[in-house]
Amino acid sequence: MQTDYAAVRQYLEGAWLHVQGEDDLAHQLREALDYLIETVATAECSRPRRPAEILHFPKRASGS
Repeated sequence: MQTDYAAVRQYLEGAWLHVQGEDDLAHQLREALDYLIETVATAECSRPRRPAEILHFPKRASGS
């Protein structure tokens, strides 16, 4: 089973939005969450992708 990086990133971004204070701890939490969000986004974008399946559609006859 693979990690759902998009879901992880969404949860972290939601947590970031809930840290609303302006004290030192709030700043540290936002910095830590920024780091985690960036790390997850990097992992999400660097994951090898499966080759796309090409679907062949029947050609339509030309004319009106």
